[in-house]
Amino acid sequence: MYHFRSKNPANMPIKIWKNDSLYPPLLRETHGAPQRLFCLGQKPNPADKYFAIVGTRRPSIYGKQMAEEFSGAIAARGFVIVSGLAYGIDAIAHEAAINAGGRTIAVLGSGLDHITPTCNLKLAARIQSSGCILTEYEADVSPKKFTFPERNRIIAGMSIATLVIEAPERSGALITARLALDFNRDVFALPGNITQLSGLGSNKLIRDGKAFPVTGIQDIFDYLECGEASDSQKPRGLMPNEEMIYDLLKSSPLTIDQIIAETELPAPQITTLLSMLELKGVIQIKGAHAFVTR
Repeated sequence: MYHFRSKNPANMPIKIWKNDSLYPPLLRETHGAPQRLFCLGQKPNPADKYFAIVGTRRPSIYGKQMAEEFSGAIAARGFVIVSGLAYGIDAIAHEAAINAGGRTIAVLGSGLDHITPTCNLKLAARIQSSGCILTEYEADVSPKKFTFPERNRIIAGMSIATLVIEAPERSGALITARLALDFNRDVFALPGNITQLSGLGSNKLIRDGKAFPVTGIQDIFDYLECGEASDSQKPRGLMPNEEMIYDLLKSSPLTIDQIIAETELPAPQITTLLSMLELKGVIQIKGAHAFVTR
């Protein structure tokens, strides 16, 4: 067992409970969110906007280049890059965010004394300087087959959106994408070479209408940062339930209770949808009311 924390005993992990202000707000609203997280490095900022980047452990040269470019640009725009510290796309996304002067969070499928793969231990140390390492597991918990899908729900749940870069048909990246969709988050996918197995899963996400295809970084910024909308034009990039709430709020401001009554959606889902719309700049929330920005 490698005791990663022993290298820097002054940097002790903190425990973040679900009702703590440091707990990622979007994650708190998801079904099955962990009751507590262990954080090593810099404390999370509740105002941070998290963006997940995931993909294959065996990327092509093209995949490596795109992961580096997209992660660096998104981090430079102020988003905190979230990934799983795995080989391949995950590690590249973390590195590119740091190199761009941004921040990144690595979510583990193990405790802090079992950071894997060991080749990424130096990267894990770098991440702590401006970001942090998160896990729901006690320090002595070793990685298991089931802990990685559990880890993926945290990556998807805390992030405003997920970008999939080169995912095979069966991969953890696709699990993360499916969870993001279940949580009503935006999912993007980079089109891959149709002759390579490494892009089969991400291409199917696009084919099946489950992911927005991206041909450049501006596609993501245009989709997420749609800005204010005129009365005659809806913002781009809204999911169906987000569009439904937007249409309700166009007429007049409503309280959360009124929105729940109108849509018949559960309160946690409404809270998440309103948070997403506010992050996209489509609505504002003041006091008990939410209203469309003009």
